[in-house]
Amino acid sequence: MQIRFAGYAGDCRISGALDLTASRLTDALNAAEVIVLRDAVLESLDDGRRVALERVEIRRDELYAVEATDPSQDRQRRVHTVRHRVHVQLGPYGVLGELHAYPGVAPLRSLAHRGPMVPLTTATIAYLSGGQLQMHDAGTLLVNSALADWIVAREKEAIYFAGVPTIPVST
Repeated sequence: MQIRFAGYAGDCRISGALDLTASRLTDALNAAEVIVLRDAVLESLDDGRRVALERVEIRRDELYAVEATDPSQDRQRRVHTVRHRVHVQLGPYGVLGELHAYPGVAPLRSLAHRGPMVPLTTATIAYLSGGQLQMHDAGTLLVNSALADWIVAREKEAIYFAGVPTIPVST
């Protein structure tokens, strides 16, 4: 199945068509080191200049975030989770969203059991484009936790996110 792709790299936003190779976009991105887009448009964050390409390959480790645009999720795969509001800094992007974790599991600790692309729901991504602040709301935004500069976390949870600086928030 082909879906609309909307991604955020270090110097540009990327859109195009992606052949979905798994039942969920999160699974497809976590399984692939390189993704291939057709009819792609790259939009520079510096000056807004757009470049259209018939085909482009993008390494997953170049993507800070991807908007989940696949139609419906498999309801049989859904499990009960607790939502935790987080703030993540990913290169030039600031993201607010809800990280889902199993009940009783520290939210940041749950990241250790996932692939690099982690879904945040009810998300907002903010960035500068052409010197102007841009903000975009997304129902689900997949963030590359391997590229996180920092995460706002409760002090008792900060130890579960090894290698990423956390900003402790007292609760």
